Amino acid sequence: MQILEDTIKPDTLYLLDEPEVSLSPQNQVKLAQEINKMSRYLGVQFIIATHSPFMLGILDAKIYNLDTLDYKVQKWSELENVKYFYEFFKIRESGFEQH
Repeated sequence: MQILEDTIKPDTLYLLDEPEVSLSPQNQVKLAQEINKMSRYLGVQFIIATHSPFMLGILDAKIYNLDTLDYKVQKWSELENVKYFYEFFKIRESGFEQH
């Protein structure tokens, strides 16, 4: 994330291809939060290609689903990839300890 802070210039458009690769879920969330801040306070715009449900759920962005024929705008919770993660963990919910 330091690379972003060191290289991002205000009022610029950036294209990011799966910036979450090799990041833990916690760091994916932190990255998305930093992107949100840069967009808001520096006037920076991002076009991001991602499959990360963590990034998709945190980014304050318009999401274009490129897996549809008409490339429609969708909420992150409507995306098949996100639904898959949800179902995966829902089925295995009993394996998580309740504290």
